[in-house]
Amino acid sequence: MAQIQPGRSDTARGVQLWAVSITDVRSLFHPTAETADALRSDVPFHVASPYRPSRFLPFLRRDPGAPVLAPDSPLPADVDNLLHGHYVPPERLAASWQIVTHWLDRLAAGTLRVDLDRTGRDALDFDLARAGVAAHFALRNLWARDPALPLRPVPGSEVGYQRYGVAVELGEAWRSSIDALEGSVTLVREVGDWLAQLPTWSEDAEGAGRPAPDVFAVTYS
Repeated sequence: MAQIQPGRSDTARGVQLWAVSITDVRSLFHPTAETADALRSDVPFHVASPYRPSRFLPFLRRDPGAPVLAPDSPLPADVDNLLHGHYVPPERLAASWQIVTHWLDRLAAGTLRVDLDRTGRDALDFDLARAGVAAHFALRNLWARDPALPLRPVPGSEVGYQRYGVAVELGEAWRSSIDALEGSVTLVREVGDWLAQLPTWSEDAEGAGRPAPDVFAVTYS
């Protein structure tokens, strides 16, 4: 069990990107028995009180030293719903996405978190357009495709992905625009350099018998 202090969340703000095949993302919701066991053992529960062994345990029905989950923690029921592709009620969406993003961090070949709200994302795309970058290479194109997951986005967020080949082309277009940019240079270089690693990650995946990584994205206002 991955224990996290109460009040903390691994959910990023802005834009969070993972280099991971959409096939692997979808498989989180209907995994094999072996994969399900591995996922269950790696859940970011928020523990308010850690485990404390009790010498009276042999005489009790319930372990008094068992860890206590914090109010904001994901629950075992959330894990069950995700692994079986079941409906997740609105009040459990945030906790469920904490679990999924934690699993994605483990699964992905690479991750990138960019601190950009909706206004910042619009400003970045405007800078790219002024530098001559085609509209279909805008930032939001990285999550333009519907991932077709059973888990709905948290209200105010967006979830999507882009195929490997398009993501590679987008990164190349961004890196080619650096000299023409009037703003967002550091950000464009950061994202472009991250996308430039996709071919290497693809070669690694091929060697391991896995599909090439797409780009999966979650955005938050």
